[in-house]
Amino acid sequence: MSVETRKRRTETAARPDTRRYVWSSPSRQPGRRMHGAVVFLIAVALIGAAGMLYLLQTNHVANLGYEMSRLQDERRAALVEQQELSARIAEKQALTTVETAARQDLGMRPIGDHIFLDAELPAAEATPAPEPAASKPSVIERFWGRLTGQSDRSAETDGGADDD
Repeated sequence: MSVETRKRRTETAARPDTRRYVWSSPSRQPGRRMHGAVVFLIAVALIGAAGMLYLLQTNHVANLGYEMSRLQDERRAALVEQQELSARIAEKQALTTVETAARQDLGMRPIGDHIFLDAELPAAEATPAPEPAASKPSVIERFWGRLTGQSDRSAETDGGADDD
Protein backbone atom coordinates (compact mmCIF):
# COMPACT_ATOMS: atom_id res chain seq x y z
CA MET A 1 0.00 0.00 0.00
CA SER A 2 1.06 3.39 -0.78
CA VAL A 3 1.30 6.24 1.60
CA GLU A 4 -1.63 8.02 0.05
CA THR A 5 -3.88 5.02 0.42
CA ARG A 6 -2.93 4.66 4.05
CA LYS A 7 -3.56 8.33 4.57
CA ARG A 8 -7.02 8.07 3.07
CA ARG A 9 -7.86 5.11 5.23
CA THR A 10 -6.81 6.81 8.39
CA GLU A 11 -8.71 9.97 7.51
CA THR A 12 -11.94 8.08 6.86
CA ALA A 13 -11.51 5.99 9.99
CA ALA A 14 -10.90 9.02 12.17
CA ARG A 15 -13.68 11.07 10.66
CA PRO A 16 -17.22 10.17 11.77
CA ASP A 17 -19.96 9.48 9.25
CA THR A 18 -21.34 12.82 8.07
CA ARG A 19 -24.51 11.39 6.57
CA ARG A 20 -27.43 12.13 8.87
CA TYR A 21 -30.86 10.59 8.74
CA VAL A 22 -33.95 11.44 10.75
CA TRP A 23 -34.37 7.85 11.87
CA SER A 24 -30.77 7.35 12.85
CA SER A 25 -29.48 7.54 16.39
CA PRO A 26 -29.12 10.97 17.92
CA SER A 27 -26.07 12.89 16.93
CA ARG A 28 -23.59 14.48 19.21
CA GLN A 29 -25.49 17.76 18.94
CA PRO A 30 -28.51 17.44 21.25
CA GLY A 31 -31.82 18.96 20.17
CA ARG A 32 -31.08 19.00 16.48
CA ARG A 33 -32.36 15.57 15.43
CA MET A 34 -35.23 13.35 16.47
CA HIS A 35 -34.84 9.88 17.74
CA GLY A 36 -36.37 7.10 15.59
CA ALA A 37 -38.88 6.12 18.29
CA VAL A 38 -40.19 9.70 18.52
CA VAL A 39 -40.71 9.85 14.75
CA PHE A 40 -42.50 6.50 14.89
CA LEU A 41 -44.78 7.68 17.73
CA ILE A 42 -45.65 10.89 15.87
CA ALA A 43 -46.48 8.90 12.73
CA VAL A 44 -48.67 6.50 14.74
CA ALA A 45 -50.42 9.43 16.42
CA LEU A 46 -51.14 11.10 13.06
CA ILE A 47 -52.45 7.88 11.55
CA GLY A 48 -54.56 7.29 14.67
CA ALA A 49 -55.99 10.82 14.51
CA ALA A 50 -56.84 10.39 10.82
CA GLY A 51 -58.50 7.05 11.61
CA MET A 52 -60.54 8.57 14.44
CA LEU A 53 -61.65 11.43 12.19
CA TYR A 54 -62.72 8.91 9.55
CA LEU A 55 -64.66 6.88 12.13
CA LEU A 56 -66.38 9.99 13.50
CA GLN A 57 -67.42 11.11 10.03
CA THR A 58 -68.68 7.63 9.15
CA ASN A 59 -70.64 7.48 12.40
CA HIS A 60 -72.17 10.89 11.74
CA VAL A 61 -73.24 9.89 8.21
CA ALA A 62 -74.77 6.66 9.55
CA ASN A 63 -76.70 8.59 12.22
CA LEU A 64 -78.01 10.98 9.58
CA GLY A 65 -79.16 8.00 7.51
CA TYR A 66 -81.05 6.56 10.49
CA GLU A 67 -82.61 9.96 11.19
CA MET A 68 -83.71 10.27 7.57
CA SER A 69 -85.28 6.79 7.67
CA ARG A 70 -87.12 7.67 10.89
CA LEU A 71 -88.44 10.91 9.39
CA GLN A 72 -89.59 9.11 6.24
CA ASP A 73 -91.47 6.60 8.40
CA GLU A 74 -93.11 9.46 10.32
CA ARG A 75 -94.08 11.09 7.02
CA ARG A 76 -95.64 7.87 5.74
CA ALA A 77 -97.58 7.46 9.01
CA ALA A 78 -98.82 11.06 8.77
CA LEU A 79 -99.97 10.50 5.17
CA VAL A 80 -101.86 7.36 6.20
CA GLU A 81 -103.49 9.27 9.06
CA GLN A 82 -104.41 12.10 6.70
CA GLN A 83 -106.06 9.64 4.30
CA GLU A 84 -108.00 8.05 7.17
CA LEU A 85 -109.21 11.46 8.32
CA SER A 86 -110.25 12.37 4.77
CA ALA A 87 -112.23 9.13 4.55
CA ARG A 88 -113.92 9.87 7.88
CA ILE A 89 -114.82 13.39 6.71
CA ALA A 90 -116.31 12.03 3.48
CA GLU A 91 -118.28 9.46 5.51
CA LYS A 92 -119.67 12.16 7.82
CA GLN A 93 -120.67 14.33 4.87
CA ALA A 94 -122.73 11.57 3.23
CA LEU A 95 -126.44 12.48 3.02
CA THR A 96 -127.60 9.31 4.74
CA THR A 97 -125.29 9.97 7.71
CA VAL A 98 -126.47 13.57 7.94
CA GLU A 99 -130.12 12.50 7.83
CA THR A 100 -129.60 9.87 10.52
CA ALA A 101 -127.79 12.36 12.78
CA ALA A 102 -130.53 14.96 12.24
CA ARG A 103 -133.31 12.55 13.19
CA GLN A 104 -131.64 10.80 16.12
CA ASP A 105 -129.39 13.44 17.67
CA LEU A 106 -131.30 16.63 16.90
CA GLY A 107 -134.86 15.29 16.92
CA MET A 108 -135.72 16.63 13.46
CA ARG A 109 -138.40 15.07 11.32
CA PRO A 110 -139.15 15.26 7.64
CA ILE A 111 -141.51 17.91 6.33
CA GLY A 112 -145.04 16.64 5.79
CA ASP A 113 -147.58 18.72 3.91
CA HIS A 114 -146.26 22.16 3.20
CA ILE A 115 -147.85 25.29 1.86
CA PHE A 116 -146.09 28.00 -0.08
CA LEU A 117 -147.21 31.55 0.69
CA ASP A 118 -146.86 34.38 -1.73
CA ALA A 119 -145.74 37.62 -0.19
CA GLU A 120 -145.86 40.85 -2.08
CA LEU A 121 -143.23 43.51 -1.70
CA PRO A 122 -144.44 46.96 -0.69
CA ALA A 123 -144.68 49.50 -3.48
CA ALA A 124 -141.60 51.61 -4.06
CA GLU A 125 -143.65 54.87 -3.99
CA ALA A 126 -145.14 54.09 -0.61
CA THR A 127 -141.86 54.10 1.21
CA PRO A 128 -140.35 57.52 1.64
CA ALA A 129 -136.76 57.98 0.55
CA PRO A 130 -134.41 58.63 3.43
CA GLU A 131 -133.09 62.14 3.72
CA PRO A 132 -129.37 62.49 3.30
CA ALA A 133 -127.61 63.03 6.57
CA ALA A 134 -125.89 66.34 7.06
CA SER A 135 -122.23 65.91 6.53
CA LYS A 136 -120.03 66.83 9.41
CA PRO A 137 -116.80 68.64 8.73
CA SER A 138 -113.64 66.65 9.30
CA VAL A 139 -111.19 67.46 12.05
CA ILE A 140 -108.88 69.20 9.60
CA GLU A 141 -111.73 71.30 8.18
CA ARG A 142 -112.79 72.35 11.69
CA PHE A 143 -109.21 73.21 12.61
CA TRP A 144 -108.78 75.24 9.42
CA GLY A 145 -112.10 76.99 10.06
CA ARG A 146 -110.98 78.02 13.55
CA LEU A 147 -107.66 79.28 12.24
CA THR A 148 -109.30 81.38 9.57
CA GLY A 149 -112.20 82.47 11.79
CA GLN A 150 -114.87 80.89 9.57
CA SER A 151 -115.92 78.05 11.88
CA ASP A 152 -119.58 77.39 12.54
CA ARG A 153 -119.96 77.29 16.34
CA SER A 154 -123.57 76.08 16.17
CA ALA A 155 -122.52 72.72 14.59
CA GLU A 156 -119.93 72.22 17.30
CA THR A 157 -122.26 72.90 20.23
CA ASP A 158 -125.27 70.87 18.98
CA GLY A 159 -124.32 67.42 20.25
CA GLY A 160 -121.13 68.05 22.10
CA ALA A 161 -119.96 64.65 20.86
CA ASP A 162 -118.55 65.95 17.61
CA ASP A 163 -115.09 66.51 19.08
CA ASP A 164 -112.88 63.57 18.13
